[in-house]
Amino acid sequence: MSKIFTPTNQIRLTNVAVVRTKKAGKRFEIACYRNKVVSWRNEVEKDIDEVLQTHTVFTNVSKGQVAKKEDLIKAFGTEDQTEICKEILKKGELQVSDKERQ
Repeated sequence: MSKIFTPTNQIRLTNVAVVRTKKAGKRFEIACYRNKVVSWRNEVEKDIDEVLQTHTVFTNVSKGQVAKKEDLIKAFGTEDQTEICKEILKKGELQVSDKERQ
């Protein structure tokens, strides 16, 4: 009798909002809490740790692909992930799920 394998080691991020921007021909994304992004942009939320799920800049959040240091320096002029996250939060576009569009 065959068993069905169910992955138990996958970590699912909940309430994830992806904020993305394009710079120097590359795409950069950050994983945030959806409700906190709006608060941050309205200057209600001041603590960036409350907004970001992680202080990591990705090229693709859903695949977990982290942006290369050289690309960050070329696009943003710094490798300081927190400063880059702040810039992406300010200027990037917030991705909205299908359910929220309706």
